[in-house]
Amino acid sequence: MIGLYDGMLVTMNEQREILKNSALIIENNRILDIGTTGAMRSKYSEDAVEWISCKGRVLFPGFINSHIHTSQSIVRGVAEDMGRAPSYTSSVPQGDDLSDEESYIFSLLGAAGAMRFGSTFISDNYAHGMVNSKAFKTLGIRAVVSERVHDMDFHGLGRKEYRKDEALGEELLNKNIELLETLGTDRNNLVTACLGPHAPDTCSKELLLKIRELTDKYPVPITTHLAQSQMELDYVKAVYNRSSVEYLDECGLLNDKLLAAHGVFLKDEDMKHLADKGVHLIHIPEGNAKAGAIAAVGKMSAMGINVAIGTDNGAANIIENMRMALVSGRIYNHSITEPNPEKILEMVTINAAKALGMEKEIGSLEIGKKADIVIVNYNQFHLTPCTNVIGNLVHLALGNDVETVYIDGKRTVENGHVLGTG
Repeated sequence: MIGLYDGMLVTMNEQREILKNSALIIENNRILDIGTTGAMRSKYSEDAVEWISCKGRVLFPGFINSHIHTSQSIVRGVAEDMGRAPSYTSSVPQGDDLSDEESYIFSLLGAAGAMRFGSTFISDNYAHGMVNSKAFKTLGIRAVVSERVHDMDFHGLGRKEYRKDEALGEELLNKNIELLETLGTDRNNLVTACLGPHAPDTCSKELLLKIRELTDKYPVPITTHLAQSQMELDYVKAVYNRSSVEYLDECGLLNDKLLAAHGVFLKDEDMKHLADKGVHLIHIPEGNAKAGAIAAVGKMSAMGINVAIGTDNGAANIIENMRMALVSGRIYNHSITEPNPEKILEMVTINAAKALGMEKEIGSLEIGKKADIVIVNYNQFHLTPCTNVIGNLVHLALGNDVETVYIDGKRTVENGHVLGTG
């Protein structure tokens, strides 16, 4: 057993309790007990527990990165200035341009960075899903993995050319099925699979209907991009005379299994449709802001849509994305108070766990839940004084302030160094 003591626990439980001078006991991959340091050290013998002081540290539930393309770490510092998603930019390498080995290396890089900055769970969607999953197993990061499924040739998208390739769609769909069969869907496993249709404009109706049929056999999350560009909306309107949301609904994919990333160009009626169907919106604050746009997540939350956060491409710094979500949200809302830091923290903890169907297992520090824990060193100039622990995290913390990470009860980051478990 491991005992983390003398720290502050931001539980994110239903009562949103923040426990000072407390201890948390890990047994195998679960949180066995929580209480005051004195009570826990009296209850458990010194010989039975590896006691680790967390004085000056704050323990958070593992941060959940709900939308990322780890092997797209190859586009860092380039795609940000091209104004569009890398998939729609001709001069940026596409997933099928990478070899298996290259995809593995860049996925290892992207996931290691995400974990170093506090992401204990990533939802990864890109080409070469099988080798990407091997990278995640090497690191010991919790992940749900999908193949990037589409039947439009991406090499023409940069020129606004939509060329359907049925053979390509069939190949990618079969790769996604192979992922589901190989990795399985048992969430007790660290790395599992889900379905990954790329976007409404890059998947034909025939392909989306095939994916809908698969959901009967595989009741897993479905990750996609939605309303991420005007080009997407224009194409779907021209071909199907529908909004992107209506199109997905017509294909039977609008439900509480769907994690829709971006949502920058959603109209009010489409937001309401998403809310009615229980769809989860994955906010991409940093990536979208760099492209000069931001999603109306405050309005979506008010409508009842569950909102989580993903880092997409870039440095996979989830703390920086929390701050960007707060800042961009306040600019969008013309508000100096909304969203508040606690709402932002919910988006990377309990909201994200709900989106992935794992709220009973992760997303908060509670007895019986999986031991996915992020320890942040608050003994820093820029985090002192600390009168509001969540406010300090979202407004002031840096990714490098993450000191230690536990995933499934195993230490994967120690003193800022990525250990890996594979």
